Amino acid sequence: MSASLYDVRVWMTRYIMGSYLILGVIGNLINIFMFTRRKSRLYNSCSLYLLAISISHILNASWGIIPSIYNLNHVDPSTYSYIYCKLRSYSQHSIVMIGRTLMVVACIDRYAICSNYQRFRLLNKLQVAFRIIIGIIIAWPCINIYLLFVMIFTGKNCVMHSSFTFIWAIYTVVVPGILTPLLMTIFGLLAIRNRRRLQGRLNGNRNRNNKRDYTLMVMLLSEVLVYVISTSSFPVITLYKAITTNVVKSVQRQEIETFITFFGSSFLLYLNPSSTFYIFIIVSNNYRHECKRAFLRLCMRLTGGMNKVSTIGTNTFINRHNETQI
Repeated sequence: MSASLYDVRVWMTRYIMGSYLILGVIGNLINIFMFTRRKSRLYNSCSLYLLAISISHILNASWGIIPSIYNLNHVDPSTYSYIYCKLRSYSQHSIVMIGRTLMVVACIDRYAICSNYQRFRLLNKLQVAFRIIIGIIIAWPCINIYLLFVMIFTGKNCVMHSSFTFIWAIYTVVVPGILTPLLMTIFGLLAIRNRRRLQGRLNGNRNRNNKRDYTLMVMLLSEVLVYVISTSSFPVITLYKAITTNVVKSVQRQEIETFITFFGSSFLLYLNPSSTFYIFIIVSNNYRHECKRAFLRLCMRLTGGMNKVSTIGTNTFINRHNETQI
């Protein structure tokens, strides 16, 4: 069983997670292209959050999946590099928490746009959203400084200090496991309720903006749903590992737990950052149409530019040929 589980884990890492990485980077780059277009109908504070989330997803998938694939045929750098041991968990957790916090704030943004309180609606301004994003990017690396000290390099392994293992497990259950998805769900449901309440009072001119806001809300909440599903097992696995650290386990049990840990903390965990674009085009007709429109315009510009170059080159050749004959 152990050999088969190991082979399955290697195959899933090499091929499926490798596909995660390629499709995820391509999809998130398309998201970045779409959300940076000022002429886009989707351009507002929520799209700015989704832009930042897409960037964090690329960093998250790259920094998480590439080392896993590299370690299949090479020695894990964390087993011989002190600096890599210290920076790996610190940087990875900072990137992950930046993305999760941005998703929470994006849900709050969708709730604020339907709020009756004018000051609360100030959160929907692009300048405010930009400052919040910068604050989040600065805050989490500062908060996670402690990881540089609790990760211990033994010369052969890179492990967390035993005195901090249980605290880390509790933190993982409470913050990423309960608090983060709970806040996303609460503000997402409140945004839906407020939108339904205000929908009948919107005039024809605002219906266009309302449609755009609804599109972004559907896209965001769909990503939240995938996030909750894909990360729900990770806190449980972390807590279980902390509780059973000193338990004597058979080889078979260790192999089964290793596979379950891989499946819950790596395989499923990177599903969300790699699938964002594909979630958006599945759940939103407007986003699909925006993507088609944007890429058609891009193709027209490229082909138009090539035609111009071809025409100029042809005219130059004809002129030179005529001059030669004269």
